[in-house]
Amino acid sequence: MFLIFLISLLVSAAFLDRWLLTKANNKIWGSKIVQLLAKTLPFAFVLFAPLWALGTWQDVAWLRLIGASGTSLSLVLNIVVLLSLPFSFLVSWIVSRVEKNKSPKKDIIDPSRRLFLKTAAATVPVLAITGAGTGLISSFSQMRFPQVTMKYPNLPNALDGFKILHLSDLHLGYYFGLDHLEKTLLDAEKYQPDMIVVTGDIADDLNIMTDAMKLIGQFKTPFPKYASIGNHEYFRGIKKSIKMIEAGPIPLLLNKHDLFKIGDTKILVGGADDPVSLRSDIHGFLDNSLKKTFSNSPEADFKLLMSHRPRALDLASKFGVDLTLSGHTHGGQVGFAGRSFWDIFNENGYLWGSYQKENARLYTSAGMGHWFPFRLNCPLEAPVITLIKTPSAVS
Repeated sequence: MFLIFLISLLVSAAFLDRWLLTKANNKIWGSKIVQLLAKTLPFAFVLFAPLWALGTWQDVAWLRLIGASGTSLSLVLNIVVLLSLPFSFLVSWIVSRVEKNKSPKKDIIDPSRRLFLKTAAATVPVLAITGAGTGLISSFSQMRFPQVTMKYPNLPNALDGFKILHLSDLHLGYYFGLDHLEKTLLDAEKYQPDMIVVTGDIADDLNIMTDAMKLIGQFKTPFPKYASIGNHEYFRGIKKSIKMIEAGPIPLLLNKHDLFKIGDTKILVGGADDPVSLRSDIHGFLDNSLKKTFSNSPEADFKLLMSHRPRALDLASKFGVDLTLSGHTHGGQVGFAGRSFWDIFNENGYLWGSYQKENARLYTSAGMGHWFPFRLNCPLEAPVITLIKTPSAVS
């Protein structure tokens, strides 16, 4: 029902865009190109969305790619038009009032002034469409490897300088394939990570899931690699997803933990389940998942949690977790000054970057991929997390 409501809302917004664009064109620009865009804009979404659904249902990669790309482009354009056209009307009204007051004949605007009016009214939509285009292009930008330090005053000496390559939200099979993953791993070699964790939403094409895990498994690290699941593993069929992951060489931690040692130092790694639901209150689910994950766990010198949902930070101290690595949010896909733009409205959402609550730390990755190709100042990333021992509690 929610999906039907959402599609209905988007289609309604598209036809509202058509009406607004037609009205603006008749009043301001009188352009045949704008008129054509107004007529076709609503139907682009109606055309591409079913192709996306059909390609996903029939597992046809090229059809899914065309449908998803077309749907994303038309959706972004619709949003841009809907938000920017009211400003065009406002600018047009202000400029026309000013120009008419300057004219000796109140009802006449000379051609040069009318051109200025048209240009002024087009400025906001053009800038908005440019920003949208930048966001679409940036979604295929080169992978970044941000160097993230996590500082602990009581960190065991054996973990001082320990590096973790964090892979999350690869979404292989939509816009990126195994070649994208292979290049990322090759580029990551120079950072010499000690271990790798993969925190869910690995492949939307389950046919390449096992090969993806094998590729990651070939990366040489002195200490183990681990994987956990995300909501897209459930979307694609959780039983088959688990089977395909476990067919590879990397252990899947789902409501369970594992222990490895560096000399006498014990590192406990846990993997949380994913609630799948989009509801905001997932506290109870995560609490139950972490109880299962760390049930009968041995004492350890450092606890690492893989949780696709970053809200696990709220529970981390309760379970003695030192570091949580998460994804899921894609950083809201819009960034500002190295953080998610949406942090302004959702300060406890832990959308992108480093966070701390009590003694527990979190890094939320913006992800290596996406199912919706739009990123504005929020590039693809595979962070390298370095643990650092500090002399005090100040980080």
